[in-house]
Amino acid sequence: MYQRGIARTFQLIQLFPEMTVVENMLVAAQEKKGTLLSRLLRRAETEETTRALALLEFLGIAGLKDSLASNLSYGQQKLLDFGMALMSDPRLILLDEPMAGVNPTMIKHLVGHILELNARGYTFVVIEHNMEVVMSLCRRIVVLSQGERIAEGTPSEIAENPLVLDAYFGK
Repeated sequence: MYQRGIARTFQLIQLFPEMTVVENMLVAAQEKKGTLLSRLLRRAETEETTRALALLEFLGIAGLKDSLASNLSYGQQKLLDFGMALMSDPRLILLDEPMAGVNPTMIKHLVGHILELNARGYTFVVIEHNMEVVMSLCRRIVVLSQGERIAEGTPSEIAENPLVLDAYFGK
C-alpha cells in the first residue's frame, strides 16, 4: 500500500511497545524505503529521522521521542500511530476509528491535525462512529447500516436524512 501512496491506521493501535517513539516512526518509514534490518542497524541521522522528528513536532509529541511506546497514554499512542501512517508521505490516508477511546481534548487535537493536513493536500477516508467528528471533518459522507449503504451526501444532507436518523438516532 505504501508504494502506491496509501497509508492507514487501525482501530486497534498497532505499535511496537518496547521500541521508542522515534524507533516506531523509523520502522514505519522502512515500509516505503529500505528494510527493517537496515533501518535498525543504521543509527546515523537520516532523511527519515529528520522527517520523523518533524512529524512528532507537528503532532505535539516530540518531547516523547525517546520514550517507549508502551509508556505513552492511549491518546499519545493514537498520535504515534497517526504519525507512523504519515511517515510514507501518502497521498491517501485511511483512518479506522481514529477517535475511538480518545478523550475530548485529544479528539480536538486529532481533528485539527487532520484538517491541517487536508488543507495541505492530503486526502482522508475516515471510518468513525463519532458523528460530531464526522460532520466537522467530512465534505462527503457515506453512511452504512448493517453492511448496506443507506445514504450518501454532504453533512447537511446526512443530518436531515430520515434513514440515517432512524438507523443511528432511533428517530
